[in-house]
Amino acid sequence: MDAPLPEPPPLPPTPEGTGTVEQPQKAVIIPNLQAAIERKRRARRNLIVIVAGIIVVAVAAWGIEEFSSIPFQKIAAFETQVTSEVQQAATKLPAPLKSTDRVPSKSATLTVEGVIADTNASRAASSEPPLAENGTLDDIATLRLDDMFTHQYFAHVSPSGESAITVASSVGYNHLALGENLAEGMFAGDQGLVDAWMASPGHRANILDTHYTQIGVAVRKGMFAGQETWIAVQVFGKPTSACPPAPDPSLQAAIANAETALATMNTELALMKAQTDAMQPQSGVAYNAQVSQYNTLVGQYNSLASQTKTEVAQYDAAVTAYNACL
Repeated sequence: MDAPLPEPPPLPPTPEGTGTVEQPQKAVIIPNLQAAIERKRRARRNLIVIVAGIIVVAVAAWGIEEFSSIPFQKIAAFETQVTSEVQQAATKLPAPLKSTDRVPSKSATLTVEGVIADTNASRAASSEPPLAENGTLDDIATLRLDDMFTHQYFAHVSPSGESAITVASSVGYNHLALGENLAEGMFAGDQGLVDAWMASPGHRANILDTHYTQIGVAVRKGMFAGQETWIAVQVFGKPTSACPPAPDPSLQAAIANAETALATMNTELALMKAQTDAMQPQSGVAYNAQVSQYNTLVGQYNSLASQTKTEVAQYDAAVTAYNACL
């Protein structure tokens, strides 16, 4: 914020008559006296300019000090945190679970509804909120299941490189976090399947993960590796729509550009101040022009610093809201 320039001293009031009104008389100024008055007026103007320059320098120093405390480090911290969160969530693919507990096929019926219900029961037992079934995640799980039966593999990544992550991208499920549990074998119903997953540290971590808000499931019995068996797929996700928009990269770029511009202006201001302080005499046309130029640059600096501080506050608020949602 620019400091207001000091107001010039008020002119002395015109004396008021106390008696009869007299006719005004024309003032006659002696040449030497007029020159003295002009010098006095010029000295007063120079004094005003000097005082204004001192005030502006003080304001500039305050503005520069204030701006230097803007917390840019929050931006870098945000980028590191978000990157690690997304990468960690996207790689939560524990080793596929194969059941060695073979039971009669009639007792091994699995259902989508039962697997989801028992999964949420396990989360409730650990004081975690339930996962909402999502139709798109159901479709992803089904596509993964069909592909494994069709191409006779049992893994998180197919021989052609397909995975839950690539399938999610192809069907338009934009996510902040994604995970997958796989199981193959004959299980004692839905509860037996979920119990087997919960007994495996990696699968248990997916089921109880606090990042996930949605789930999709696919189960089917078919021929695999020469025998009839069940394959079950759980896909966990947190859609991008669950969180506020990510901070605008263009705003971050604008802040970085402003920081560079302010640093350049700060250097120029320091040079101009040194030049102004060294000028002799500290008055006159050249000196006043230098002070005026300095004041103009100070105004530009303070304006840009104020705008940038506002933008940093906006960016940091978006960072805080986005990070809190991850």
